[in-house]
Amino acid sequence: MSRTAALRVGLSVLACSLVATACSGSGEASPTERLWVSAVPTSAKQQLSAFVTSRTGEGKYLGAFFQGSALRGSHDVFEWKDDGKHAATLKFLQDGKTARLRFETCTPSRGFDHCLLVHGDPTGAKKYQSRKRWTVRRPGKKTADAVMIPQLLLEFAQDDEDLGAAFAIDDADAP
Repeated sequence: MSRTAALRVGLSVLACSLVATACSGSGEASPTERLWVSAVPTSAKQQLSAFVTSRTGEGKYLGAFFQGSALRGSHDVFEWKDDGKHAATLKFLQDGKTARLRFETCTPSRGFDHCLLVHGDPTGAKKYQSRKRWTVRRPGKKTADAVMIPQLLLEFAQDDEDLGAAFAIDDADAP
């Protein structure tokens, strides 16, 4: 098995084991049903913050914040309640704590289509960006695996050259 294939299998296993708007030249994107990242990683070891939400039913969403790399990280799964066009209330499933987020549009960096400033993010990250093709629609899926970010990054790497390159492991990366 190649190292890249091993990494893909490892990320899939990691994602399964964890089970636990934006403005651009093309308009606004909703903060829901989209992968948002602090940066596109340039290697599997690069740290990033990310969040995603997925619809679980009519008007109901499940989401997660992620901090780490493709090889190691932590997540916090939440229920998402829309509080209007530019705000949401989160209830974290691990401990029942809540957080209120406020969103502000921003200008995306090169290589991104959407940009979002998030006020109240419990990870401390403030700016997230996304690409048009990074939509996440898994209607009706009511389990935490619907929002596992390492798995989403791996899925998007299949069609995203930048992410694909980040997940390629060469001999210098091998232990």
